[in-house]
Amino acid sequence: MAYNEEQALTALKSLLATVRKLRSPEGCPWDREQTHQSLRPYLLEEAHETLEVLDQVAKPADLARPELRRAFVEEWGDVLLQILLHAEIASETVPETDFTAIATTLEEKLIRRHPHVFGEVKVSGSDDVVKNWAEIKKSEKPQTSEPASVFDSVPKGLPPLPRTMKVISKVTKVGFQWPDLNGPLDKLEEEVKELRGALESGDLKNASVKEEAESEIGDLLFCVCNIAHFMKIDPESALRGTLRRFEGRFRHVETRLSENGKAPGEAKLDEMDRYWDEAKALEKGRL
Repeated sequence: MAYNEEQALTALKSLLATVRKLRSPEGCPWDREQTHQSLRPYLLEEAHETLEVLDQVAKPADLARPELRRAFVEEWGDVLLQILLHAEIASETVPETDFTAIATTLEEKLIRRHPHVFGEVKVSGSDDVVKNWAEIKKSEKPQTSEPASVFDSVPKGLPPLPRTMKVISKVTKVGFQWPDLNGPLDKLEEEVKELRGALESGDLKNASVKEEAESEIGDLLFCVCNIAHFMKIDPESALRGTLRRFEGRFRHVETRLSENGKAPGEAKLDEMDRYWDEAKALEKGRL
């Protein structure tokens, strides 16, 4: 079915009116109480719930499944609600920050940063697009007398994993990186040895020993992220996948224990390990 711009605009207009009604004196007490700060956790929550749905969309055709399509539409709607609520709250004090301003500013930015689409610039591929985007973005920033850092454009509010990947990408672009994957792999082995040394150096109840171990774990995680950078893998997506598999396998363990009248806390580790291996085998279609 072809995209219907008129229907989309009608739906957006109606949605804007609904959000404004929720914030009005005749609206919802909960919505009226919200502020930019009180809504912060909901923005993160809705974004992560949307990512959970996206993890299931390996290709666009997957959205033909009714339950996945329904979840996709619903979760993106929840994210959109957060944008509309923030715009409405801001516009109640400063009208120039309403949704129109947000949409107009975004469109102007998209046109400005895509001169190969809306201008005369020629590109040979996506690498040229990324390079031009970075140059245009840099030119948009006000010039200061202070020396610029490669980290100035890395948002400090990002969660640790995506911020780490941004930092690694920035230093890589200025040449602060190993020439190939062997470098970070060797570094990973080095960091594991240093972590073992920290753990064997004393009692973990000792504050200084625990602090050293924490530092080594941080170095280890950073090294894993650098390996992911080389392999063009998103570590957060990889970790979500691991969590999904872990939860699925442990649910199998719980089910098998329940069949024998046991709960996880009542079973021995070797029994749980046996069911864990069984779950792994089922995943691979061996049973």
